[in-house]
Amino acid sequence: MKPLKQAIKLISRCIALFIFLSGLAAINGQAQTVVTISSGEYPPWTGVTLRQGGFVNHLITEAFKRQGYQVKFSYFPWKRTYESAKKGQFAATSYWYKSPEREQHFYYSEPVNSEKLVFFHLKVKPIPDWKSFDDLKDFQIGATRGFTYTEEFWQAANSKRINVQIVTSELQNLRKLIKGRIDLFPTTLFTGYNMIANQFDSSLAPLFTFHPKVIAETQGHLLFSKKHPQAKEFAEAFNRGLAQLKEEGLYRKLFDDLLTGKYSKNSK
Repeated sequence: MKPLKQAIKLISRCIALFIFLSGLAAINGQAQTVVTISSGEYPPWTGVTLRQGGFVNHLITEAFKRQGYQVKFSYFPWKRTYESAKKGQFAATSYWYKSPEREQHFYYSEPVNSEKLVFFHLKVKPIPDWKSFDDLKDFQIGATRGFTYTEEFWQAANSKRINVQIVTSELQNLRKLIKGRIDLFPTTLFTGYNMIANQFDSSLAPLFTFHPKVIAETQGHLLFSKKHPQAKEFAEAFNRGLAQLKEEGLYRKLFDDLLTGKYSKNSK
C-alpha cells in the first residue's frame, strides 16, 4: 500500500503544481500591457477590414508584440482619430506625417514607411506642368479632412489661391473625380492605384492617371499622445520592436506581401 500512497501523493503534487502554473500564466496574461491606438481608413496601409489592419498596423502589432505588449486598434474618421488621441483618450494614433502642429501634442516614432505624394486626375483632363500651387488656380481640387499634404498646400487652400473641396475619405475624392466634380486630388501613388484596383470596376481603371511632379516625399509615423502617462515608454518600446523587425527580416517580408497585394483585399 505504501507505494500506492506515494504515487497518489506525487500525483496530487503534480496536479497542484499544474494548477499553480496555470494560474500564474493567466495572471501574467492579464497583466500584459495593452497599447490603445486610434486609426482610420487608408488602404492598404490601415483599415478595419484589411488583413491584419493593413500593412502599417500589422507592423505596429508585430513590433509591440516583440516587446511584450498587446495592441488594440479603434477605427474612426480621420479627424476624430487624431483628436481623440490628442486628448489622451488613446495612447497613440496610426499613422501620420510630420507637421509643426502635431509635434506640439505628440511624440513621433521612427518612420514606419515612406510615400510619394502626387496629383491624380483623369486622362481626358490633363494637368499642365506646374511649378507652384498658384498654377492650379483654375482647377477644382479634392482633399481629405485631417490629412497633412504639405504646409504650402494648405496655405494656398486657406488663402483661396486654389479651389479645394474637402471630404472625409480618399475614396470619396476618387468618386468625385470620376464624376467630374473635381479635377484632381493629392494622394500617394500606392494608395491611389490600390483604391482604383479594389474599389472600381476594372473598365474604369484606365481612365485614371497622375501627374509626374512629386508634391512631397513623406514618411509616416506612429504618434504617441503627450497627454498619455505611458507615451514615452510606449514610443521607446515600439522603436525597439521596429528595429527588431528589420533585423529579423520580417519588415522586408511584410513589405513584399504589400507589393503582391496581400493587404489590398478586405480580409482578416
